[in-house]
Amino acid sequence: MKISTKISGNKPKEPSQAYTPILYFIIVLAVVAAVVVGVFRYNHAYQEYTWEKDTRAQAEEKLKGEVDRIQKIILSVEQIPKNIGFVLEFAMPAKDHMRILLNSVVANNDEVFGTCIAFEPYACDKDSLYYAPYLHKKNGKVVYENPTDTTDHYFNADWYLIPRTLNSPVWIEPYYDEGSTGGNVMMTTYSAPFYSFDGTKETLNGIIAVDISLEWLSKVVASLKLTEGSYGVLVTANGTVVSAPNSQWAYNESVFSIADEKELPALREVGRDLQKGKSGFVSIGKLDAKKNWWVYYTPIPANKWGILLLVPEE
Repeated sequence: MKISTKISGNKPKEPSQAYTPILYFIIVLAVVAAVVVGVFRYNHAYQEYTWEKDTRAQAEEKLKGEVDRIQKIILSVEQIPKNIGFVLEFAMPAKDHMRILLNSVVANNDEVFGTCIAFEPYACDKDSLYYAPYLHKKNGKVVYENPTDTTDHYFNADWYLIPRTLNSPVWIEPYYDEGSTGGNVMMTTYSAPFYSFDGTKETLNGIIAVDISLEWLSKVVASLKLTEGSYGVLVTANGTVVSAPNSQWAYNESVFSIADEKELPALREVGRDLQKGKSGFVSIGKLDAKKNWWVYYTPIPANKWGILLLVPEE
């Protein structure tokens, strides 16, 4: 007798057949999600690229105009000691004529706070160790100071000693000038050696110094705006902050000390680039607790100072 092994009823489906529609759905969903994420990332990256490109172009254009204007003023200031030195090199004018010459410089140059001709010991007057006629602005007038006053001891002052030692013109780091000869203002000084020439050789005769009030320069930088919340910062060749909206920074901090305090290594590189005469536009990270910041920076070629335009990232 033959026994049948056939079992009645429906044949069960293979597992792969049972779950195929679900697998297809998951795969399609994953592909769609990947495409959506890819498109989102692309749009975000493109927007960042566009914002960065446009912001850099606007910042570069804005700062170029201001740097050019500042550059012209600084170069005109640097020309003053050259012109005075040329007069003094070949013929020593009378003391009254020196006073008239200095008065003309101070009175006719808005950016100039004061001008001085500081002679080497006994170089102008054989009876005077110190002789330094100085004219400066005070209360809307041009004031003449005693050229033989020894209270300043200018031989040891930076504005005299540094260019004398280097035998070269220099810009002095900003300082607060006060006292009887000062105007209680922040200023910087451009100093240059001058010489006498006897037909065969030159002899150092002293230093010609031109004082510049930093008030006008700070106003120029303070007016720099690109977007809401953006602002300008002015730094010296050593990175010292001269002008910034944060009053705690000015003359107390440098671009390097701020970089260390806020742990922003990119900002330190900005300072180094400026010292090398380089421009750039970079993200420096969170300058505050809320946003990332970008900086467009460019040097002022004449005195190797720098301007930074800080822009919050949108």
